[in-house]
Amino acid sequence: MSSSGPARRHFVILIACLILATPVAFAQAQKEPTVRPWWVGFELGDGQIKLTSDQLSGTRNPAFALGFVGGHNLGNRARIGLEVDGWLLQSFNTSNPAVGESVSNVLGLVDAFPTRKTPIFLRAGAGLALYQNNRPGGSNGSGWSWTAGVGYEIPLTQNFGLAPIVDYAAGSLGDVRNVITVQTGRRYSVVEVKVAVIWHFGKPQ
Repeated sequence: MSSSGPARRHFVILIACLILATPVAFAQAQKEPTVRPWWVGFELGDGQIKLTSDQLSGTRNPAFALGFVGGHNLGNRARIGLEVDGWLLQSFNTSNPAVGESVSNVLGLVDAFPTRKTPIFLRAGAGLALYQNNRPGGSNGSGWSWTAGVGYEIPLTQNFGLAPIVDYAAGSLGDVRNVITVQTGRRYSVVEVKVAVIWHFGKPQ
């Protein structure tokens, strides 16, 4: 895919920043974390997505992953939030309405921290999946989706952190029944590796 090259370059840059931040993160990890009530994050990475249906069995393809997330901290052991993310299979073009394909999610999330001595969190969420396909013969769709993953938030300052995340998402994309094609049980699944920049704000709890 034409979008996979830039996605990988961005991801390599983020990994390099993560490695450079490790000494700072170690020093910050020795301190008791300051809990602030709100958090927002920007996620960037690379996914391997698979589209299937009752009639078609697909293969995994690289896809640029981008997301925004934010919500409320519930003390220092959990946080809840809303995530809007997606995977680009083909770039959209305003001058050519016959190109562009993507899958996106709107999810309610829960991040649980088993222990604050190590900032590992377990993520679970559920919500709505949206599919857009502008290619000739393509059809849009929607359905329910879910995600599960694990991350490690490395504190850079009292307010900012970097979090590498590995997760899996899957969901339904609805059926297509028209004169061109019939596809039932359309589904997607994606395995992705991404890095989130997270900002904690508000009066400390």
